[in-house]
Amino acid sequence: MKDKFISLYEKNHSKKDDERLGLFQRLNDEYSIKKALYPGSYAHITPIFVFPAVIFNDVYKKLQKFFDSDEVFKYINKRKIYSEEPFYSYICEDYNKELPLEKKSFDLLISQYAGFISRACRHYLKIGGILVVNNSHGDASMASISPDYEFSAVINKRDKKFTLSTRNLEEYFIPKKKIEITEEFLEKYMRGVGYTKTATDYVFKRTC
Repeated sequence: MKDKFISLYEKNHSKKDDERLGLFQRLNDEYSIKKALYPGSYAHITPIFVFPAVIFNDVYKKLQKFFDSDEVFKYINKRKIYSEEPFYSYICEDYNKELPLEKKSFDLLISQYAGFISRACRHYLKIGGILVVNNSHGDASMASISPDYEFSAVINKRDKKFTLSTRNLEEYFIPKKKIEITEEFLEKYMRGVGYTKTATDYVFKRTC
């Protein structure tokens, strides 16, 4: 019988074709990431297959047993693509509150389907560190208007392959309707803005 914790990961990601392994591999190829922070992760452990150190964060206490599981550790070791032993941990706290983490200590901040992580957690990201963010809850929009980030690239998924491009970035984040994109607007609607050109994910670099 398959371990219940492995089944949790596979049910939510593998079986839904939503591991996003190619996304993290493409980021690693481009930016050589060693340490990542993943607020709102739930059981999405795919980043630790690619990056040797990942801090996962969510508000679900039941996930502590998942991350402490020997079977999950074995599964990660089986699937990791680096030679060193993986280092990972789980913080069960609201990321909008202060987390027990060192400021400016992460190479990568991951924001996927979990709210305004780009704003709440940017101080954990190194200057020059990378934010990868989608726009399901408007967080890519939030990053695009922040003076702390520079829009650097887009990532698109086609036929299960993730490609990264730095071309024609000025064509993105142009609203279809004549609206002013502000923090207050995004907080009110908590969803992605309709843009004339979109991507699967967006890459920003922390500048200050």
